[in-house]
Amino acid sequence: MVTLVTAIGGLIGLIVSLLYVAKQTKAVLDQVRTGNNLAGNSALDVPLANLRDVYFKMLEYPGMRAYFYEEKPTPAREPERERVLIIAELLADVLEGGLMSTRRIPESESYEDWRDFCRFLLAHSPSLRLITSEHPMWWRELLAL
Repeated sequence: MVTLVTAIGGLIGLIVSLLYVAKQTKAVLDQVRTGNNLAGNSALDVPLANLRDVYFKMLEYPGMRAYFYEEKPTPAREPERERVLIIAELLADVLEGGLMSTRRIPESESYEDWRDFCRFLLAHSPSLRLITSEHPMWWRELLAL
């Protein structure tokens, strides 16, 4: 009789422990989902902040935007050529970072949008195409588009 009571008590203890572990597991899963959602929401924060910095640099030199959005050819003369190519490098870095962030964090749900933005800029910027083709190892994600 004592053995039966002990066995039943042990079984009840095991069931309670399993229920507690299940509750803890659910709480951990909820925390992981919350963390993933936060990561997804902030995946583009850094690339977008960097993009704003590039835009502010473009604002310092009127007409600079045309080299990246309107298919204006890369200037042949210095110092305009150097300015455009440096901004192209900065822009390529931002685009690459955005591609990597959004690809690695699917919860951002922004990879397709960011990829379309990158494709648009590559299609409309001879300077961006020039700089990325000269250094294909620097911007692998961008050139893979």
